[in-house]
Amino acid sequence: MDEKQISKVIKRAEIESSLKAECLSTIPARVDRYMELDVPVLRPNHHFALVTAECVLLYRDGYFFACISLCQAVAEAVVRLLCERNGERIHKFRKGVGKLKELKDEVPQDWIHGLQEIWRDRNHYHHLNPEVQTEKRKLKKIAKGKLDALFDMERGVFAFDLVGGAVRPKHPKYWDEPQNGALNVFLTIEP
Repeated sequence: MDEKQISKVIKRAEIESSLKAECLSTIPARVDRYMELDVPVLRPNHHFALVTAECVLLYRDGYFFACISLCQAVAEAVVRLLCERNGERIHKFRKGVGKLKELKDEVPQDWIHGLQEIWRDRNHYHHLNPEVQTEKRKLKKIAKGKLDALFDMERGVFAFDLVGGAVRPKHPKYWDEPQNGALNVFLTIEP
């Protein structure tokens, strides 16, 4: 081995040791944060299902700013889905919410309120405006609020009953059509 290769091996070992120490030292706080959440265990496997699960991991691991921003991106995707499934092609959040408010029989107002709660201060986070919160304790509270609103909204939009061990959506138009008699679902089964 030449000097450069030896240096890489040493650097790799140092980084690995540092990451192990950091991971082990943060486990109690990460477990505490995960235990604070009431994560829905089942949702339709829409293109944003995995991203929603990632929001949970970001919160658990203490990346509150990223969690907030990603929750807001999911809210935008949900608004597009709700609009599309109600025959509207709207890609802007505010216009979409305005249209959804008109569809009172199809879209309960508490869903819209939850989406607006997630969206609140979106531009501050998206554009990194000077007003954006940076204090970790306050960011944690904001991130938790966004996640709670996201989960509450999901529990409404993607509500389901279990009938004979099968998932029966209460609002089937917001779920993709079953393939071969089976729904395509996303399960959250691990922290």
